[in-house]
Amino acid sequence: MMGDEEEDEDDKSVIMNEVMSLFTGMGGLDMGFAHDVCVHKNSVEASFIEKPHPTIPDFVMLKRQPFNIVFQNDNDPFAKHLADQNSNNGDIYHLKCIKELLADTDFLFPAADVVIGGFPCTDFSNSGKKLGFDAERGRLYEAFVKVVERVKPKVFVAENVRGLLKIRQSKPIDVIVKSFEDAGYTVKYELVKCEEHGIPQKRHRVVIIGVRNDLVPKLPNDDWNKLDFNKKQCEVKHYFQHLREPEESDDVAQQKLSKSKVVPNWNEGNREVDLNGFAPTVRTNAGNNPDFRRKTNGKNEHDLPQRRLTLREVALLQTFAPDTIVTNAKRPSLRSYIPIGNAVPPLLGYLIAEKVKQIINMVAI
Repeated sequence: MMGDEEEDEDDKSVIMNEVMSLFTGMGGLDMGFAHDVCVHKNSVEASFIEKPHPTIPDFVMLKRQPFNIVFQNDNDPFAKHLADQNSNNGDIYHLKCIKELLADTDFLFPAADVVIGGFPCTDFSNSGKKLGFDAERGRLYEAFVKVVERVKPKVFVAENVRGLLKIRQSKPIDVIVKSFEDAGYTVKYELVKCEEHGIPQKRHRVVIIGVRNDLVPKLPNDDWNKLDFNKKQCEVKHYFQHLREPEESDDVAQQKLSKSKVVPNWNEGNREVDLNGFAPTVRTNAGNNPDFRRKTNGKNEHDLPQRRLTLREVALLQTFAPDTIVTNAKRPSLRSYIPIGNAVPPLLGYLIAEKVKQIINMVAI
């Protein structure tokens, strides 16, 4: 039932809004909405902090957002496996293409207050072929629209790459916005620069938020979608300060890293992370070649040998909690670089959830 009331520790009534997640992957966006989020204290405003992390200095646990995930979906078994390892949502995670579920006349989507998801972005990405709507995956946003049409949530959120704003075709964002408008929603979007919101990487994403038209008159102003809070910056070094070197660590995710050498005349995957600044975007097409923790004759840690980023380091750049399971403990795999890079950073998910909470509170008046 939507809007279930639960009692928190202060004996106050909390409305738990129910959320459907599309293109879930390993669940970064979902974690921000409905799970424990753990980040470095410099990444967030003090009002979001619940308590210090019990074992890792300077990391903090954030207050939970008032959302409950009731549906997850993706067609990637490995991403689902990682999601299952970090939540108890296995029974609501549907491992099937969303188009198949839409075509199944016997399948019933649950009721939800919010629908969230990051539809596949490769065909709009600066690091992809920029085929846009000419590729089949580039049109998967249409399935997102159809789910919104069926479920009729109060709010939906779609996250994607900045390439939506301009590729070969004239601004794909305009086509996407029009589709959601035709489904009965008032839609706004914003380019969010993650490094300006406490996330230690230069990851720039378009965040699209839609509010059902019957609720829009209750919104008090025109900038209801803006992530105009948590203007914080946190350098990479703060996320890595508690880590030991791979050969000294007992964390399998910190032990596992690509041994690939520098690829001549190639930029992506060959950069050295700026420990005193922000990392390049953790890429969805990183494969087995993420960027370098340090390079020979580079700027970082001159007393240590050249190496690439570990699975744990890449996950931390994405603001996954330090204890998030990102690989199989018995058979660690470099394959994990891909779902980690595909994910929405949980901290970004948390901040989007905060904005959605504000919107729902406004339209409930």
